[in-house]
Amino acid sequence: MENRSSTRPRASLSGEHPNLRERQLPNSNIPPPPLPPPPLPPPPHHQQSSSTTYHAKRTNPEPISNSSSGALPPKRPRTGSEEQRQWQNRRTDGGGGGGRGEIKVAPDWSGNETTDHEGEDQHQRERYFGFSSTPTSSALMPPPSTPQIYRDTQNEYSLAHPKWGLRREVVMGFSHCGIEQMYPWQAECLGMGGLLAGESNVVYTAPTSAGKSLVADILAIRKVVNERRKAIIVLPYIAIVQEKTKFLKRVLEKVRVAVPKRGRWDKVNLWKQPNIVGFHGGSTARMGWKELDIAVCTIEKANALINGAIEDRTVDQLGIVVFDELHMLDDDNRGYILELLATKLLCMAEENIQIVGMSATLSNVKVLATWLKAQFYECAFRPIPLQEHLVYDNNVYSYDEKLVAKLPPSKLKELKDPVTNAIVSLAYGAVIEDHGVLVFCESRRRCEDVGKLLTKFMPVVDEEVWEKRMEVVRDLATTSTGLDFTLEKTVPAGVAFHHAGLTTEERDIIAESYDQGAIKVICCTATMAAGVNLPARRVIISPRMGRDFLSPTMLKQMRGRAGRKGRDTHGENYLCCRKEDLAPVKELLNAPMPSIQSCLGGETACLKRWALLEGIATKLATSTDSLNEYMRATLIYHTTPEPMKHLKPKILNAIEYLKEMKLISEDRTHGYFHATKIGNATVASGFGPEEGVFLHDELSRALMNFNLESDMHIVYQFTPLHSSTTASVDIDWKLMREEVEKLDESGIRAATFVGVNPAFVNKMAQGGTLREDSPQNISKARVYRRFYVSLMLRELLNEKPVHVVAANYNIARGFIQQLSTTCKGFATTSGTFCKVMGWTGLAVLLEHYSWRLDMGVRADLMSLARIPFVKSVTARIFHENGLKSVEAVSASNVEALMKLLELAQPKKLRLREAEMGKMRGRLEKRAGIILEAAVAIYEQDCRDAAEE
Repeated sequence: MENRSSTRPRASLSGEHPNLRERQLPNSNIPPPPLPPPPLPPPPHHQQSSSTTYHAKRTNPEPISNSSSGALPPKRPRTGSEEQRQWQNRRTDGGGGGGRGEIKVAPDWSGNETTDHEGEDQHQRERYFGFSSTPTSSALMPPPSTPQIYRDTQNEYSLAHPKWGLRREVVMGFSHCGIEQMYPWQAECLGMGGLLAGESNVVYTAPTSAGKSLVADILAIRKVVNERRKAIIVLPYIAIVQEKTKFLKRVLEKVRVAVPKRGRWDKVNLWKQPNIVGFHGGSTARMGWKELDIAVCTIEKANALINGAIEDRTVDQLGIVVFDELHMLDDDNRGYILELLATKLLCMAEENIQIVGMSATLSNVKVLATWLKAQFYECAFRPIPLQEHLVYDNNVYSYDEKLVAKLPPSKLKELKDPVTNAIVSLAYGAVIEDHGVLVFCESRRRCEDVGKLLTKFMPVVDEEVWEKRMEVVRDLATTSTGLDFTLEKTVPAGVAFHHAGLTTEERDIIAESYDQGAIKVICCTATMAAGVNLPARRVIISPRMGRDFLSPTMLKQMRGRAGRKGRDTHGENYLCCRKEDLAPVKELLNAPMPSIQSCLGGETACLKRWALLEGIATKLATSTDSLNEYMRATLIYHTTPEPMKHLKPKILNAIEYLKEMKLISEDRTHGYFHATKIGNATVASGFGPEEGVFLHDELSRALMNFNLESDMHIVYQFTPLHSSTTASVDIDWKLMREEVEKLDESGIRAATFVGVNPAFVNKMAQGGTLREDSPQNISKARVYRRFYVSLMLRELLNEKPVHVVAANYNIARGFIQQLSTTCKGFATTSGTFCKVMGWTGLAVLLEHYSWRLDMGVRADLMSLARIPFVKSVTARIFHENGLKSVEAVSASNVEALMKLLELAQPKKLRLREAEMGKMRGRLEKRAGIILEAAVAIYEQDCRDAAEE
């Protein structure tokens, strides 16, 4: 366990502050604002300082069933090492023992394999892995070394209890992740009638940290492992997709599932690990629907995946879809996609696809359950008690307005503001007790400012903790962007910030070091409440997000981050506001969770954008009658009075709009609607009607006169459409004029061809205004914003590091990196659009540039950049120093590679010589990884060449 930091009171620098103990209120653990300690040198050795309740409510209550789904097959002895030797001997002797051939069945948890006889049972495979499958016989009798978790088969809350039907390998996988048994509410929820058997859908709600995901995980794993059907888990954010993918891979690490046989003649039992793939914008996953077992997806990727399965008529392989964060249904930008995804599943009732929906912030659970034809379950259980407070004017109140503590005002200039004074005091009070703190701020700039301020007041720590923090600094220094100046100052004090302006590598390092206790305070923006699982003992919240107040849903998610199961006895959150904001803040605290509403209402945009076009393109709704049935499966139908009377005019208007856009056509003779080629391409690539038509027009013109003299034209074509319409991209016209003036003749021709006029750019740089008051001006602004973004991407393709491009355009590094990731995803979807349209040559070109963007190199370094850690500047340094191929790198040595890696470091650390030595040790380790990978890649290339 990490040593606690010193809690000795410091002498006042001004003589005006009393002793720490004297400044504390009775019965309060909140110290007043501390004074800044002396600067943080490499510290000398310091002495080391030394009944939850739950409530659940559900409908359709039925007792937890001990049904056949949990029954176990007859016991068979495990195959020990002696049995394996005998089996090998019989196999060598030609299958003695009466000449009965033997086939292997699934490896058990320890890697051994059991055996079975080929003629013993015609349905042997189905017996173990069919729809009524149960754990293999090797999982029935735990060996003496099996941990207590699996021996606890009589406890109904244990994951090893037979009623849950989980194979031993799965139970052990959960145990390795720290999950050994359920809470009572989880067992009660899973025990609802028909749920484990996959015969019913479910919608449930429970507070953050109550363990919502475990219920869905068990249902999904049973579908995949026991029934051999596919599972899709839908999550709103990329960070959660990545986290969930890693978790499931760890749980199912030792599991082997049967590979489908190719026919009755196939007598070979093949086994594999379940294929768990994360799909999100910019993901490099190449595995298709046929090969995967569990797809962890963002909303858009899940929709595209199911559309493809419907088109290929393989959607019957899908067994379960889990909607995490179901409250995203009323998100203005993405909620309609989630609703249509569920609508399509409801329209395919004959496929028997189980639907699971969950959230911590649902208020109208019953309505959603009715829509999804599901049972519903509500739970108020929280494993860690939560203490909630409101702070203003240096006073701490409970939510029922009782005074809990006073925070003495500080004479220090930095702490004159009561809100800032409260944040510093509360954070300091938690840190001196060795607890983690999350400070939610209203903006990125505020995150960094608060982080730098907190650094001045953090207590000095012992050398062991200091070394852990310097390890974090070294990790940050070896990222592709180098060491951030602010993090270089704050991390040694145990403080960091976390927002979208950081790169993915930086955010991952900060999150991991916080989880391990090296960093004690993270200042973050509101999006972290839903995007990353980092709970804390104390959560300090600003009631604003930007200029606006938080929504009740977002506030509840932030408050739920307080309290870490297994580490904390309780959680604390403090909402810090100014006195003038007290009335709206109290209104926010008392506001009920909003009811989830459909995003298809209000106007016809979403109806024409997705509902009808997707229904027609996927052939789920191709006539007037089927369109009506299709709309009856939507949420808007269940939340609108007289729904068809309200929806019918909108449906007719949307149909006419799609006809005008030439996305659908009507066969008046038979009364059927058909999607045109453009309509099919739009749906297949996940675009909306306007985006699909715009992209079609752009690519059609490009195909007539594509400029390949430079990469300017093609880079513009795979710049995302939505990046050009968001408020996050503001054109710096003077900078754009400078960049346009740098273009060569071919680049100018490409700019002119796509609609960018250098004279107009010059006019805007001199103070002109681009008004967006008409469709023509809106389209014109889209072109110029898209071209501006493509200039950034062009620099990335030409080996400019992310941090250099970010500095050039005065944009956060994280935005540039996210833009690069988004462009890779957009290039892939644009390639799909081109393939459906029959433009295969352009699809190949887009894929090539997508790979270049992923590697951050020019075409001559594509082969070299396949090696891990050899990207962008590093790849060019290798090339310029004679290592121009994978073969050359594989023939090098660690010392030579380490010297080249030192040259590629973006920023020299201003650290002591000892720190530089440790830094070189880290680079030496990385050089070893590069060398090993280069050898493996070169050997694989040689084998591929020999086979050809």
